[in-house]
Amino acid sequence: MDTTKNFEKDLAEQFVLHTQKNIFLTGRAGTGKTTLLQEILKKTSKKSVVVAPTGVAAINAGGMTIHSMFQLPTKTFIPSSETVNRDYFINRNELVTVQKIRKERRRLLQELELLVIDEISMVRADLLDAVDFTLRRLRKNQNPFGGVQLLVIGDLYQLAPVVKEFIWPTLNRYYKTPFFFSSIAWKHSQAFTIELKKIYRQEDETFISILNNIRNGTRVEADIDRLNANFNHKLKASETITLTTHNSKANAINQTELNRIDTPEFKLNAKITGQFNESSYPTNEQIILKEGAQVMFIRNHSDGLYYNGKIGTVLSKTEDGISVQCEGDAHPIFVEPIEWKNTRYQLNEATNEIEPEEVGSFEQYPLKLAWAVTVHKSQGLTFDHAIVDLEDTFAPGQLYVALSRCRSLEGLTLSSRIRPENIIVDQRVGAFYEISKPPENVAQILQESKQEYEDISLRKSFYLVKIVDHMEVWEEGITEIEIPEKANVFLLARQLKKKSKALQETALKFEKQLYFLTQSEEEEALASIFDRGEKGILYFTEEVHEKLIKPLDDHRRKYMVKPKTRRYIQGIRDLINHLWTYVNTLYAIEYRGSKIYSKEPKYKRVILFNPDSKKGAKKPKRQKGETQRITLELWNEGKSILEIAKERNLVIGTIKSHMSKWIKEGKVPIEKVMDMEKVKTAWECIQNHPDKSSAEIREVIPFNIDYSELSMVRSWAHFSGLDGNKEEEKPQ
Repeated sequence: MDTTKNFEKDLAEQFVLHTQKNIFLTGRAGTGKTTLLQEILKKTSKKSVVVAPTGVAAINAGGMTIHSMFQLPTKTFIPSSETVNRDYFINRNELVTVQKIRKERRRLLQELELLVIDEISMVRADLLDAVDFTLRRLRKNQNPFGGVQLLVIGDLYQLAPVVKEFIWPTLNRYYKTPFFFSSIAWKHSQAFTIELKKIYRQEDETFISILNNIRNGTRVEADIDRLNANFNHKLKASETITLTTHNSKANAINQTELNRIDTPEFKLNAKITGQFNESSYPTNEQIILKEGAQVMFIRNHSDGLYYNGKIGTVLSKTEDGISVQCEGDAHPIFVEPIEWKNTRYQLNEATNEIEPEEVGSFEQYPLKLAWAVTVHKSQGLTFDHAIVDLEDTFAPGQLYVALSRCRSLEGLTLSSRIRPENIIVDQRVGAFYEISKPPENVAQILQESKQEYEDISLRKSFYLVKIVDHMEVWEEGITEIEIPEKANVFLLARQLKKKSKALQETALKFEKQLYFLTQSEEEEALASIFDRGEKGILYFTEEVHEKLIKPLDDHRRKYMVKPKTRRYIQGIRDLINHLWTYVNTLYAIEYRGSKIYSKEPKYKRVILFNPDSKKGAKKPKRQKGETQRITLELWNEGKSILEIAKERNLVIGTIKSHMSKWIKEGKVPIEKVMDMEKVKTAWECIQNHPDKSSAEIREVIPFNIDYSELSMVRSWAHFSGLDGNKEEEKPQ
């Protein structure tokens, strides 16, 4: 899709990627909202999840339902502590008691930076406030949505939220409309509405103008006359696809046309694995077809063989697939089953990133009978030819959705004439759009928002509240498991939590210093930010490493040799991962396009092996020099050669041979390992007997020396240049 010179598209992308602004991305049918969402998700480095109000919408968006992500009941949320009929409503206090959010999901929501809600037009105001309440509570942040940025996507002129008649009188006490924009949280979110204008589905300017008027509820007599010129009640359903208002009509047409075909029917059964709720099935679990049946593709092909809404006729069925001939195509399309994935999100404890995880799949042919489809289910589809039957139009936006599925006026046929009363628009939607237009100085606001986001990101980089939270989770977890010396572990946990809280207090004070510097307009402010930032990085990385990481790592090593502590050790590893993530984040901070800490990091962590690899999994090939690096790491932590050998379950001679490598490279001083008088005596003997082997040299040295120690002496001589082979130092 050509997206050149699309101002609104570029504006939306910039706001989402480089600011914290909440964005409502909207636009008429065919303006590329879904395509833009996929582009943003590919480009963003923010920790993101995608949710939608229904199971099918969530599957199509590649995310989860809102209720599943936030563990919300199906009852209507009341944004107060007022007790209302508990059969249908739930207030804030009651929500807290029924929400069973596990530790893993809680951590994920605490790390969340960007929440995408697709099909926002179907999301009621109370549901959005329930999401807001959940995020603020779990993140301990009273900003709207707990400080998470929202990107909500949809067209309010199309699908509207469903509100039962007996529910609305109660909801109406809190909300002016059922639409998401009436939610309390959204009103306080200072959100921007960006409407995509460039249309990719239709090219006919006359048709585009008619659609715009109908979308806005403008009843133009000339538009209605032009549409009614396409009225043809004689066109048969078998000749194209009919868009109608009710499921019963669509099903009746499809079944009637299928029965007319005098060929054997065949059944296509879906293959379902893992977790996949029936309400989320993207198509029928069993599809009944015949050769000659008219079908519609319900998904885009990865290589462009077909698209969502393409119409064709079944030619034949084999064990491997189905041949479908589409009008205008030279050759039939060979169709095979494809897979839809049911996704949930998890927090990768090692990388601290939010990642999608497949929990189930639905495999079926991407086809359905296509003599008729409801307007509701035609959402997102594109047709070259269609019959529109809107005699019983009953909901706002139905006429617009139906007409906008067609590429052109030429491909549109009306089975009933359009009357002015068919053009139904919720005036509250129009009023919202009118007051939500971006201001004229939106470009300036974008630049200011980018700078504000960069300033906030700089300050947040030093924020330690999540570390305190992780310490508390670790402490809570100790009560759930049985481990040796539990009282001592509790004592250590409390000590480290106390240290992390004290460090957080210091971080808060430092954050305030940075705030005043970023707000300053003085010329030297930028230099001061870099100076203070570098000193802050040095201080906090050292404090976290020495006061938190080292004690935890020592504790982990101690407990690794104790029985039945595997689960507990995993928790310690997770905690250490979070601490290292914080350290690495500080070293990586950039501001105004430059790194604040440009020197070599004082503290580095190298993942030398994966102790958490699954049983039975193929072990990764050990990297060259890896075992020597592990020895060096332990040595640098203050362990002796004997302690390293015990911890690694290796003989002392092996550890000494590792040390020989590091002595040769100057990373370990030999005087820390051997007596220097012995080193010099041994080297003198080696020089005096250049033709003797190591075994013969040992015989002439006047004290006991093993082969690994002899190797260390040679390495020392090499590093010192005494053997005439010292290499020139390479530039760092």
